[in-house]
Amino acid sequence: MYNRVNDKKHDSKEGLELMKFTKKLAFASASLALTLATPVSLAASNAVSFAATKTTTQAAKIQVTKKNAPIYHKDGTKFTKKSPYVYENYSGIKMGKGSQLNVIKTVTIKGAKYYYIGNSAYLKASDVKVIATKKVKTTTSTKKTTTKKTGSTKKTAKKTSSIKKAAKKTSSTKKTTKKTSSTKKTAKKTSLTKKTSSKSTKTTAKKAKTVTKVTVTKKIAYYYRKDGSKYTKKNPYIYQGKNTHTAKGYTFNVSKTVKIKGATYYYIGNNAYLKATDVKVTATK
Repeated sequence: MYNRVNDKKHDSKEGLELMKFTKKLAFASASLALTLATPVSLAASNAVSFAATKTTTQAAKIQVTKKNAPIYHKDGTKFTKKSPYVYENYSGIKMGKGSQLNVIKTVTIKGAKYYYIGNSAYLKASDVKVIATKKVKTTTSTKKTTTKKTGSTKKTAKKTSSIKKAAKKTSSTKKTTKKTSSTKKTAKKTSLTKKTSSKSTKTTAKKAKTVTKVTVTKKIAYYYRKDGSKYTKKNPYIYQGKNTHTAKGYTFNVSKTVKIKGATYYYIGNNAYLKATDVKVTATK
C-alpha cells in the first residue's frame, strides 16, 4: 500500500514536468513562427535625375578706360614690340582709351579676370568697363536617390538555404567552375582590349587638325556676319576703323571653323568671319 502511494506521487511529478515542458515547447514554436512571418525591409536605391536651368549675366561689350590698355595672350603675358598683336592693318601692343570691343567670353587667368575679344587677344577687366551685357542660360543636372522597401525574412531564409546547398558541391566542381570563370574573364579582357585599341586607332585617324591662322589670297576678301551676310558701307565692320573687306596678303588668327549655309568660314573674332575660299590656311594645331 505504501509503495502504491509513492508510485502515484512519482507519476504525478513526472506528469507535471511533462506538461511544463510541452508548454515551453509550444511557446518557442509560436515565437519562431511569428519571427519567420515578420517581413524585414531591404533598401534598394533608385536614382532620379532632375535638370535645373540657371540664368547668368555676362559682359557683351567693353570700353577701354585706361590711356593705354595692354593686350594679353591667353597665358596672361603681354604682347611685345618684337611680337606685337596683329589684326588687319593694325599692329600694336596696346588699346587706346575709348575703344569699344565686343566680348566673346569672360575668363580667369592666374586669378585675374580677363575679357576675350577674339583673334587670340585678351584685355584685363581692370583696364576696361562693361557697357553692354547679355543673359546666358546654363542647365545643370542633379540626382535624387529614393529608397524602396522590398524582401522578407522568408526570402532571406530561402537564400541562406540555397547558399548552404551550393556549399555542399564537391571541391572538384568548385575548381572547374573557377577555371571556367577565369577563362571567360580573360577572354572578355582580351576582347575589351582589342575593342579599345580599335576605337583609339579610329579616333586618332578621324581627328582632324584645327586651323589657327589664315592668309588672304583674293585681291578683296569681304567680312561676313555669322548669318553669312556681308558687312556694307552703311553698316560696316568696326575694328580699329570701319571696313567692309580686307586685302590680299593679310594674315589673321582663327578662333574656330564654322559652317554657314553649307559653306566653310573662319571666325577671326569680334563678330567677323572670312570665307574659306578667299584665304589659305597657314597654320594648324
